[in-house]
Amino acid sequence: MFVADLHNDLVQRIIEGEDVTKATSHGHTDIPRLKESCINLQILIIWVSSKTANPNYFDKANKMYDEIEKLSSIKDVVIPKNLQEIKDGIKNNQLLLPISMEGGEAIENKIDNLYYFIKRGLFYLGPTWNHSLDWVSSNYDEKYNKSKLKINGLNDFGKEVINICQENKVLIDVSHIGEKSFWDIEKISKKPFIASHSSVNKLCQHFRNLHDDQIIAIKNKKGLIGINPYPFFIDSTFKERDSKVRSEHKEKIKSFEIQFSKKSSQWLAKQHFFQKQLASICPDIDIFLDHMEYIINLIGIDYVGVGSDYDGLDCLPKGWNDCRDHFKIAERLESRGYKQEEIEKVMGKNILRVLEEINY
Repeated sequence: MFVADLHNDLVQRIIEGEDVTKATSHGHTDIPRLKESCINLQILIIWVSSKTANPNYFDKANKMYDEIEKLSSIKDVVIPKNLQEIKDGIKNNQLLLPISMEGGEAIENKIDNLYYFIKRGLFYLGPTWNHSLDWVSSNYDEKYNKSKLKINGLNDFGKEVINICQENKVLIDVSHIGEKSFWDIEKISKKPFIASHSSVNKLCQHFRNLHDDQIIAIKNKKGLIGINPYPFFIDSTFKERDSKVRSEHKEKIKSFEIQFSKKSSQWLAKQHFFQKQLASICPDIDIFLDHMEYIINLIGIDYVGVGSDYDGLDCLPKGWNDCRDHFKIAERLESRGYKQEEIEKVMGKNILRVLEEINY
């Protein structure tokens, strides 16, 4: 079975100095664990925050690209640049690590920079993370900072970014963008777009989750939704339990802030600490499957995948500890009566369909 996961933030740990070519005892992935898992294609994410004191977005993103590409020196690890290289890698049973970008900060409002990353083999572009840019608004800001937005939706530059990506066979990822931005993208898109790591707003109200009309629009564009297992996005009761645990560890959180001067280092330390602390209060994996099944029932099984957000979140559903547990998704689908052919679509074949669509 071909298995694809649509979103992984492992590069953050690499930038902090971790050697992920060796087995590690924290986080959700490293190269040995990915090879041990059922995952064949793991999309790795370039992410640079727009809230740092020393931006240098383009340079930082470039460094992340370089670090990921170094992984291709490992036996049977490939950084594919196009669909043919993905097909070749599948045939040769290699671990495929295509590179994508979450947030358009690295473009620095320059089309030449966009072309630069496209030439480096950009798999997909998510126009924003939680922070809006000069040319596109995020779902967080549209909900909580609407009065401070420079632009609500896409401006002309933003539309040019979307068009250039689609003309050059780069997928657009709408997981973090605002509703106005979503519908602006939907209006101008001539090719499929995806939500790489989002869940269902109807089942769990959260600014990061998709409304039914958005889910249907993604289907109508022949796209794909990678369901995100983060407990905050799938279980509306989780927030209260999480707050209680965090309040019990205020001193530990403070110690991380004293120990590490960099925000990114603090974030990783907290993430790895709470992976263990939150494990017992996380929802069951079946709640994640409920989100998946909701979308299957609404728009069909051809438009659903998995976007785990590995190493970008501090906890996963109960019993799902890291990428080696990824196969449990297939097991639960089987227990719910899905046929092998249907399970294979959800686990990986659907993203191959989308790639064929954007490459015609």
